[in-house]
Amino acid sequence: MQPIRDALMFRGRLTRLGYWRWQIALLLIAAGITYAAVLLTMTGAPRWVAALAFTPMAVALLAAAGVIARRLHDRGRAAWWLLIFVVAPWGLAALSILFAEQSPPIDPAWTTPVILFTTLASMALNVWGFVEIGLLRGSAEANRFGPAPV
Repeated sequence: MQPIRDALMFRGRLTRLGYWRWQIALLLIAAGITYAAVLLTMTGAPRWVAALAFTPMAVALLAAAGVIARRLHDRGRAAWWLLIFVVAPWGLAALSILFAEQSPPIDPAWTTPVILFTTLASMALNVWGFVEIGLLRGSAEANRFGPAPV
């Protein structure tokens, strides 16, 4: 139970290796949950049963946010950076899809540049977040989020 509690915590620091271990574990959990839901749907189970298979996904998403927050702490950044590295790219991608699929309340001449800008901004934030969280080394000394992880 201690590893699960650690993943759900938003305090402390986490090394790059710890981050990647958690990401792989959470990916396998999410794949298993998705597989179970698809299997239930294909066997003719009621939709609510298949939807029920996705309820553990909420815990996995919360654990992913906790793991990313701890990794950001290791880099000396507050957990609020989750908004920049996780929420903003999704929001920009959704905005770009919205402009692409519907006739937005802007001049049609601006639709393509807005879609291009939001898509590129989303990609840039994703790349920046990947490098910041997944590749760069954490601070070697203690910071305001705790001592350096071992």
